[in-house]
Amino acid sequence: MNNNYGKNGEYEFKDKKTAPSAPLKRLINIIIPIALLGFLFFVLFYVIHFYSRYFSKNMIPKGYFSIIEAIFITIFGILAIKIIQKSSYKILSGYVSEDKAGFLRFLLSFTAYFILVLFIFTTLGIDISNILLGATFIGVIFGIAAQSFLSNLLAGFIILFGKPFKIGDRITIVTWQYGLLMSTYQHEAAKPGYTGVIKDINMLFTTILEDSGFTMKSPNNILMQALVTNYDNTKRRLVRVRFELDKETDFENFRNELYDYLTLSGNYAGISENDSKIIGDLIEKNPSPVIRVIDVSLSSYFVAVEVYSPQLYDDPVRDLILTFVLKMKRGKTNGNESKIPV
Repeated sequence: MNNNYGKNGEYEFKDKKTAPSAPLKRLINIIIPIALLGFLFFVLFYVIHFYSRYFSKNMIPKGYFSIIEAIFITIFGILAIKIIQKSSYKILSGYVSEDKAGFLRFLLSFTAYFILVLFIFTTLGIDISNILLGATFIGVIFGIAAQSFLSNLLAGFIILFGKPFKIGDRITIVTWQYGLLMSTYQHEAAKPGYTGVIKDINMLFTTILEDSGFTMKSPNNILMQALVTNYDNTKRRLVRVRFELDKETDFENFRNELYDYLTLSGNYAGISENDSKIIGDLIEKNPSPVIRVIDVSLSSYFVAVEVYSPQLYDDPVRDLILTFVLKMKRGKTNGNESKIPV
């Protein structure tokens, strides 16, 4: 296998069959220049140290060797960090968005320069214990003051790399921090949550476009504590519709007629093609719809209808069922008088 450096300075493999994958290639492009750079500085440092024995003590200031060593470490460290910055940005850009890759590169650079400064102080013989003690105290004060910020930052890392959801997913979040009043209607209680599509995820906030059309920005630490329902991989969902019927309504006849309508059988096997398509798109026949009485009052009883739908939104299914129930109550189902006494 023949290999060389290309025009862009990266290590290129001419034999494509044996060439490593892109992440491995980028890793090689980081390791090889740093290794060559380290070897060059080691040779120069050794040569200076070797020939320094031929100079008299009066010719060389005291502590010169530590200064030279610190200079070499500084130059080598800055060059190595620059190489890591350039290559790491390319690697991160393949996994996260451009803004997140830039932030991670900044965080990596800050950490690397901080470590480099510690090495330089140690080489020069400067006691860094007092510096670290002061930095620790300042860090504690800063951590207390910026607790919410750091919590959001950590939660942002977890969301980005744990991926409980991603941009484009439709989710519902349920959390006590953003409570909702329960409905006073007689239908089933809904989750006290917010539903929408993820539009952006950054290190501090997640942007959600709600179904209502409003844009919501939620702190990441709130989402980390919330119950999140992700509809991205949902193939079908159970829709439960509850309504009230008068006691004079015969339930057996009512159930049979509603069941035939939802399954396109019986009296509704020959309805128009358009209506048949609408029902077929909203209601799955397997498993079959379930219609049952769930509660009784003095003058009425409550019915629950459970159907499986391939739709992510349950409102069209509710509308289909409740509209049919209203027509049955008015005796105008399918354009004929209803068989159900109401």
